[in-house]
Amino acid sequence: MIAGLTALGFTARAVARSFDAVAATVPAPLPRLPRALDGLTVQVVSDLHVRSPRTPSLNALRRLAGTRPDFLFACGDLSDHVDAAPLVAEALAAIEPVHGAYAVWGNHDLFASRAATDPAWIGYRTQPLGFLRQAFSAEGITVLENAHARHRIGDAELAIVGIGDATHRGDDAARAFDGVDEDVLTLVLTHNPDAVPRLGRARVDLVVCGHTHGGQIVPPFMTPPMTSTRSPLPRASGLMHIDGRLVFITRGVGTVGIPMRVNAPAEVPRLTLVRIGEPDQ
Repeated sequence: MIAGLTALGFTARAVARSFDAVAATVPAPLPRLPRALDGLTVQVVSDLHVRSPRTPSLNALRRLAGTRPDFLFACGDLSDHVDAAPLVAEALAAIEPVHGAYAVWGNHDLFASRAATDPAWIGYRTQPLGFLRQAFSAEGITVLENAHARHRIGDAELAIVGIGDATHRGDDAARAFDGVDEDVLTLVLTHNPDAVPRLGRARVDLVVCGHTHGGQIVPPFMTPPMTSTRSPLPRASGLMHIDGRLVFITRGVGTVGIPMRVNAPAEVPRLTLVRIGEPDQ
């Protein structure tokens, strides 16, 4: 009886805290990080699942306005309805990243749940990616669809590689890395961590992704029962190694299905790249 009440109280506190997105700073140690990039910051936003102006995750996004990280990575599942895409793009642009804002699509950006008025036989609607891409581009956000971008900061160069969503086998690492110099610091953003084992032999310093929601609903004293991934993960979120690569999985902000998080609070983490060792650059 007492144990049950304790667990209930613990869960209630966990649910109450889950609606406030945690804005933690996470150090990412990188052996190949050039001295000029030591301390570089990357604001990570993922799994917003915005459907309307009233979606709570928009508030978490808007609180980041004007915080000016070096880069912004938006790791998919940003809008669950086509009309919400301009709202998300505007709020992301207001963060004002110094060097660039990049996004990749997630499975909910590609396919939205049917509307209540749709016939019962319709399972999902295909979202118009052309319109979504245009909405983000209008706000200065580059969508990387199995593509990459290069940046030079001081005397250092880095590549930012966007990998398509692995949920529906939309990832094409060979295409995304085509032309990327393996000697250059390489940061990858993708939606589903299932893309990591499919990166082939590409040299990658850090992968940033979402999709798992950290389990979203995690019973007290238990591991997350579901992460919506095919590949087993060391943990449902956080910094970890997968297939020998350093990977950061964010819990994201929004919810799917039950509009609730338990022991997997929403987060808008900011990564700080930390130089370890003595790279040649």
